[in-house]
Amino acid sequence: MQNLKLETVKAHPYHQYLGLEDFNSKEGTGSLTLKVSDKHINPAGVLHGGVVYSVLDVVSYVALLSKLTAKQEAATHDIHVSVMRPAKAGDTVSFVAQVEKLGKSLAFITSKAKVDGKTIATARITKSIIS
Repeated sequence: MQNLKLETVKAHPYHQYLGLEDFNSKEGTGSLTLKVSDKHINPAGVLHGGVVYSVLDVVSYVALLSKLTAKQEAATHDIHVSVMRPAKAGDTVSFVAQVEKLGKSLAFITSKAKVDGKTIATARITKSIIS
């Protein structure tokens, strides 16, 4: 079931539009990549914050998929994002996430975005578990 849900995440039109690639979900971890192009750039010439925020949330869900049962689903309850440095067109951003704690009704996940090994953003995400 996890593979079916992961395939659905990969095939989502928004994720396809963004060009998200290399999805992995295993043992409470998740990862994916994004090659920054002109469609991702804000008026200041760097990766748009909204893209960073949403992809940090997506990768957190990817990590959580490996811990959910076939009958469970999850929705973002809360997200706190800190952006530390910009990314520019041509950069490949690696997004990684780790499920820190999974309870009956909540999951706590940390996500990071990196370019060339340097962290550009972090997030703490709480997801509500839906059974």
